Amino acid sequence: MGETVFASMINNMTERYQELVKDNSVSIELYELWKREYTWDALINLRYGQSFCNHFGIQDYRLYYERDWVKCDSIIRVDWLARP
Repeated sequence: MGETVFASMINNMTERYQELVKDNSVSIELYELWKREYTWDALINLRYGQSFCNHFGIQDYRLYYERDWVKCDSIIRVDWLARP
């Protein structure tokens, strides 16, 4: 029974991760729109990556906690923008 519970837990975690990976594409249009709206988030002291993660419901800790907006923008463009 212990193996079944453990296997079930792993399967559930894997499914959730695959759903996140599957839906990790943010369109260029939505990204550009968010960048214009980010000004408000910056005024309330949210970091660039933090705002992006919150806005799109993304869990990416290196992006969320990064303070350098240039590095965040690079991570977003490489990892999160939809490929044409």
